[in-house]
Amino acid sequence: MRLVRLLLAAAATTFACFLVPVFAANNAADAPKAAKLPLTRVVLFTSGVGHFHREGTVDGTTRVDLKVAEEDVNDLIKTLVVGDPGGGAARAVTYDNRAPAEITLKAFAIDLTENPTVGQLLHQVRGEKVEITDRTGAIVSGAIVSVDRPAAQTASETSTRADEEPRSVTRTVVSAAPAEAVEQVNLLTDDGVQSVPLARVKKFKFLKPELQAEFQQAILALAAARGEAKKGISVTFAGAGKRKVSLGYVAEAPLWKPSYRLALGPAAGAKLQGWAAVENTTDEDWDNVKVSLVAGRPMTFKMDLYEPLFVPRPTVEPEIYSSLRPPMYQATLAEQGGMRPGAVGGIGGVGGIGGIQGGFGGQGNFGQGGFSQQQSVFVGPVAGQSGAFGSSPRIGSVTRPSVRQLLGPRLDYNEYTQRAPNAGAVAAGVAPGGGGAKALADANLGQSFRYDITEPVSLPRFKSALLPVVNEETEAVRVSIYNFESPTPHPLLGVQLTNKSKLFLAQGPVAVYDGDTYAGDARLSDVKPGETRLLSYAIDLDTDVQQEPIKVTETPSGVRIRNGSLVTTTKALHTTKYVIHNRSAAPRTVLITQPAPVGLKLLTPEKPAYRTKDLYRFEVKVAAGATADLEVVEEETRTKLSSLVSLPLEEIDRLTALAVCPAAVKAALARVKADRAKTEELQAGFMTETAALKAIGEEQARIRANIERVPKESLAFTRYLKKFDDQETEIEKRQARIKELTVELENHKKTRADYLKGLNAE
Repeated sequence: MRLVRLLLAAAATTFACFLVPVFAANNAADAPKAAKLPLTRVVLFTSGVGHFHREGTVDGTTRVDLKVAEEDVNDLIKTLVVGDPGGGAARAVTYDNRAPAEITLKAFAIDLTENPTVGQLLHQVRGEKVEITDRTGAIVSGAIVSVDRPAAQTASETSTRADEEPRSVTRTVVSAAPAEAVEQVNLLTDDGVQSVPLARVKKFKFLKPELQAEFQQAILALAAARGEAKKGISVTFAGAGKRKVSLGYVAEAPLWKPSYRLALGPAAGAKLQGWAAVENTTDEDWDNVKVSLVAGRPMTFKMDLYEPLFVPRPTVEPEIYSSLRPPMYQATLAEQGGMRPGAVGGIGGVGGIGGIQGGFGGQGNFGQGGFSQQQSVFVGPVAGQSGAFGSSPRIGSVTRPSVRQLLGPRLDYNEYTQRAPNAGAVAAGVAPGGGGAKALADANLGQSFRYDITEPVSLPRFKSALLPVVNEETEAVRVSIYNFESPTPHPLLGVQLTNKSKLFLAQGPVAVYDGDTYAGDARLSDVKPGETRLLSYAIDLDTDVQQEPIKVTETPSGVRIRNGSLVTTTKALHTTKYVIHNRSAAPRTVLITQPAPVGLKLLTPEKPAYRTKDLYRFEVKVAAGATADLEVVEEETRTKLSSLVSLPLEEIDRLTALAVCPAAVKAALARVKADRAKTEELQAGFMTETAALKAIGEEQARIRANIERVPKESLAFTRYLKKFDDQETEIEKRQARIKELTVELENHKKTRADYLKGLNAE
């Protein structure tokens, strides 16, 4: 790419001597004056962007030119704000497109991309009129017919080798053109065709104004290609007289990073100093620029507004008529099976001699040469089948590609229709194929807080600086912090920092100094004025905290019945004990943190010294060389729901024996117990009768076998027959009893269910 830029720059130098700016003087009066707006203010955010404000004085209609990196053009298009409060107005903002220099240059009538010679340059515009002035001052005008370059000369040589039979060997020798043979341009003048050697040309110009202007624009684009990494943006302010104008835009910028220094005094006083690390990553020096730093999380995103987008359209062939010939008639729609309502094209196309080819696109294509031969996205009823009348003649295409072709293929229909859903996903924070930050909502950051640096800042490009943002006296109480999850018995040295200033403190690291001695590092979260934060910066080796295992004791607290279900409540006491040993020569204030789970009520102590969303903080003061205890008791109410239908009798006896069980509940449980006993009695009787029937059936099978084996006249046969008859009588009685028990059991269950359904007692 560097070589290409050098070649393009060389081409600009080659033709600078031939270029005659005939239109520069004519357009100078109409062109707005160029001016620069200095950078006067920069606002940096913690969301990765910065707002850049430019302001200055202009006189009359003035054009302000900017150069920005290509990756920043989208942000500028999205956020540019222009102000002309002095009575003027801003015209359209123009900016370079995304096409590389080669593509931009190829879009002009004269192509300068390949560093052409003068002859190659004139060859591109054959047929155009040109005025040539030679070194003697003679002027020749005419239309370019051709540009000749003498071809290399060829010659034949014959040689014979001495060790072979005499024979001729002929070879062709190509020699370069003679030095005096140079390119010459052939012009059609009023006197005929005249040849002008290009080596004698001093200057030339195109006589067609449009072509001369096109040539000038190509040269300007060639010169601009030297800064190809930058894109030009021009803002024109139209107005009269001197006045103040401004423009501002948002661009990607490193987030500013706060850091703090906390110097602890002998008492609760402390000095807080805060600095902001700021980087100037632009290619412009900041000279006396007002800098503001915003602490907050405004939502920001990227959107590609810079890329040219083209919507696909179908290609429809024009109707071409030829000489008459006998037509071939198509079948009716009824014979073809009908056509679906709303279909376009259909079988046989629209028809007719040379009819439109297949409705929209013919056989699934946009037509030959349409949309870079991409497959048609119009399928089914829109595509249809070809109804064209043979091959129609085509108009020859130009050799120079169009700008749209140079910009690449258009979106196909599917890509076009899917672009909006994909854009929604990107705007929500999740970039396809890449990672990114998610948008977060913080209840403590519903607004932004701004630091205005009082003195203007001068910062060269690609330099960084520390800017002071806080320098205040504050309150910092020394404490030792013990966390219940700590793997070590030693608490952490820390401070309770209260923001006594009127400034918002953004989150960042804190270097803690004890007097003049460095004590450790801490981390500070966002702190509003008047709020307190706990910081820890070192391990307190002079203090030990022993945490005993948690003891849980349960006590029944209530029994009641709700809608036929038994509800029992139990009070569980969770007791945690801490033993604190202070071996230092100074007293300690120890903060013990413990979880504050939902559903547990703090009994002892009555309330914590501090309470966060998820933690208790208990404060214990320990004298020098002394030991102190802390006992934390929490109460948990446990509720158990049981079904009275399946409640064991042993559990009923245990509950009725409790002192917390009310008399109404005891009476209801006694009724439930009696019903349970009655149910078990009926079920036992049913099982007894069923077992007896089974035993009789087995006995009858044995008797039946004996009857078949003994003679009918024997006494045994008579005895077996009588016993069999007696058993039949017993079977009938037991079957009747089983039916009675079944009915009685079902009635009892229904009665019990009706009783329990609406039972309430407490």
